[in-house]
Amino acid sequence: MLKLSNVTVAYKDKVVLENLNLTADKGEIIGVVAPNGTGKTTLFNVMANFIKPNSGSVTLNGKYAYRNEKEELLIHKQLTTFPEQSDLFDELSGIDHLNLYANMWKGSSRHVPEIIERLRMGHYVNKKVRTYSLGMRQRLCFAMMAAADTPVMLMDEVMNGLDISNVALISECLIEMKKNEKLIFVASHLLGNLDLYADRVVFLKNGKIVHEQHFTKENEAYLKIEMDAQRYEKLKNESALPADHLFIADYLLCIPLKGMGVPEQTNWIERMLDFNRKKLTVGPLGTVEYYEKYYFDKE
Repeated sequence: MLKLSNVTVAYKDKVVLENLNLTADKGEIIGVVAPNGTGKTTLFNVMANFIKPNSGSVTLNGKYAYRNEKEELLIHKQLTTFPEQSDLFDELSGIDHLNLYANMWKGSSRHVPEIIERLRMGHYVNKKVRTYSLGMRQRLCFAMMAAADTPVMLMDEVMNGLDISNVALISECLIEMKKNEKLIFVASHLLGNLDLYADRVVFLKNGKIVHEQHFTKENEAYLKIEMDAQRYEKLKNESALPADHLFIADYLLCIPLKGMGVPEQTNWIERMLDFNRKKLTVGPLGTVEYYEKYYFDKE
């Protein structure tokens, strides 16, 4: 279990993280979402002890809390961070990088051939990294994490530079890692992709977690209708919308169906079909919609 307790990070007069609390356990993938420059990378750096918080603590399995060098070493044996492409060695091959990570964390590279096959890297893994494309480098960085095979993994922008097929491949591998009881944090700009494999997504704003979306629980269903602000205002004047409805980012009306009987739900669907037949769906709000709600909507 990884636990952050009342973590605050501030630079002069700017607070990046403020009294942040978060608990995560093995066998879980947690998405971390926020606009650039609002705390995602800082949060990962605090977990990895690259940045020491002004206050608060990070503990692993309730025992280790970065209180001394021995504890820090023990934590870093159980935790890896996603490599930067700039950290790769151009004159070394992909297999050299994989063996390096495998031997540093696992003490053995016997599992590396399996990783190469799973990630379909056999046709280039023996070539020098300077010959790799952006996508090949990114796949190598992910493979290095797999080679380290630590219980806790921090993956910042793991899908960067990948095409659709490789995004799907990495997503499958993340699900397999979760089944092997890894604890994985993923920060990604591919918001819809997070819905496919994350157990929950946390949204950071002003240094705090403003929302936590769970995908392992039954989520509330909404009637979702696309419309512009002018049509929304017209609808409000003509109909008594539920008090807890949402109008997200000036384009999406969301009417909660929870608590309504079937006749009332049917009535709302029919009314909205009459109002806008082309763009109407029913389902829970996803990561994209919550992102727009918390970062695009006016306060």
